[in-house]
Amino acid sequence: GKDPDIAEMDPNKSLSSQQKAKPKQPEKPSDPPLKEDPEYMKFFKMLKMGIPVGAVQNALKKEGKDPEIINMDPTRPLSAQKVSSKSEVSQPKKKPNPPKVARKRLHWNKIDESKLDASSFWNQAKDQSLQLVGLDIDNEEFTNLFTSSINNKAATKSDTKPDTKKNSSKQKVQLIDGRRRMNGSILLAKFKVDYKALAKQVDTMEYVQAEANELRGMMQLLPTKDESLALRSYLPPTDASRSEIDDSINKLGECERYMAVMLDVPDANAKFECMVFRAEFESHAESIRDGTKMLAEACNAVKNSERFQKLLLYSLKLGNALNTGGSNEGVSAITLDSLLKLAEAKAFDRQTSVLHYLVSIVQKNDADVLKLSEDFAPVKAAERVAMDMLSLELTKMDQGIEKLQAVVKNNLPEPNDSGSEREEDELIDSTPMGRFSISAASKIQSLSNEFNNVRSSFTDLLRYFGEDSSMSPEAFFGTINTFISMFDQTHKELVRKEEAKARRKRIEEKQRLRKEEMAKKAKSSRF
Repeated sequence: GKDPDIAEMDPNKSLSSQQKAKPKQPEKPSDPPLKEDPEYMKFFKMLKMGIPVGAVQNALKKEGKDPEIINMDPTRPLSAQKVSSKSEVSQPKKKPNPPKVARKRLHWNKIDESKLDASSFWNQAKDQSLQLVGLDIDNEEFTNLFTSSINNKAATKSDTKPDTKKNSSKQKVQLIDGRRRMNGSILLAKFKVDYKALAKQVDTMEYVQAEANELRGMMQLLPTKDESLALRSYLPPTDASRSEIDDSINKLGECERYMAVMLDVPDANAKFECMVFRAEFESHAESIRDGTKMLAEACNAVKNSERFQKLLLYSLKLGNALNTGGSNEGVSAITLDSLLKLAEAKAFDRQTSVLHYLVSIVQKNDADVLKLSEDFAPVKAAERVAMDMLSLELTKMDQGIEKLQAVVKNNLPEPNDSGSEREEDELIDSTPMGRFSISAASKIQSLSNEFNNVRSSFTDLLRYFGEDSSMSPEAFFGTINTFISMFDQTHKELVRKEEAKARRKRIEEKQRLRKEEMAKKAKSSRF
């Protein structure tokens, strides 16, 4: 029934004197834990994000708060720790400062106790019955292995250089997620550039010699809201000297240095998007231009081919002859996909198709039509062009140039008092991105006009052949290409059959002549 705390008291002093000196500071149920205290919770959140303790203490100093609060127990209220912290601070003053030692540390990942289940191993391990008993540790051996006095390091000249490099690498301050830091450092290592110069180029949206994917990668490395908070908490205040700010930035890792420099670039994300748009502009414009040109050439080739028109008429006449027996009740027009059915219909010999017969008729009556594939070289390429995708690309470019122009106008130098429209145009023309926006807008308008013309030409082509107005260029030109391929293949088969027939005829003729000659020799030998 005795107080167990008596075992921890000074045996040279009386019990009554120590009980009076022992303060009792009951925790007020109304006081929240430090990690939930509205005044301090953001600092403990910064610590949880991985921000160094020193950076968090700097943030506390900036707001006029005690930096040692970050070292207190976050699960207990501040009022319950003030007295104990004072006694802890006062005790070391009576003792001489211990020698400074370098200690090896184990960088493990701590689990938040509030997230542990009541039946978890770690909560059970708190029970005295589960504590390790008799763990034999040789303190001298432990000290020799894992600690080293800083004053006793008398390194030779050859040893000091690598130690300096190791120390400098350890001094790099890391404020962001490890995986994001690693990926960002890889990208930045490939794109070697002075970050301050890059920040200036981004701010003024000047031309940067980089590919679009590199610019997009750097845009993705811009600091997030939490990363910006961590960086600003670490960096000195804005009114500090330039050298102090630069010194703090140089202590950061590669990725953090890039982010710290980009903090001062206004609208950095929007400006990067403009730079990516400019880097991709020519390739997108060329793709739209090439696709539009292919479609235009294919439309002209199909509509102006006399051979194709003759073949359609031959097909129509042959089909009507088969379906009506030569009466005048035949159809007057057929869809283009009807041509594909010519290869499906077979004669009673089950070998000759209607297409075989059509090719043989054309070969006898109008052999020039057999060269139809020469007219349709542009049609093969047009089958791969999706008009809907071209339209979508043009829409994206229109939206992109509008967004770019808005960013340019928002970042123009201050105009004179007049503020006229002419003066604004001159200001736009005075910036690199402004000049690009004027040139790009003109090119997009030209591409849009060309695309609208070819879309109108294709609509006229569908109307010309009586096809469904909703038919896509891929389906239209694909049908024609399939038929032309079948037509040419059938013609080659007929040619091979005719050559084989002619070869057999020549062989038979030679055999006949040989037999006749042998018969003559036999007859002459009798006489």
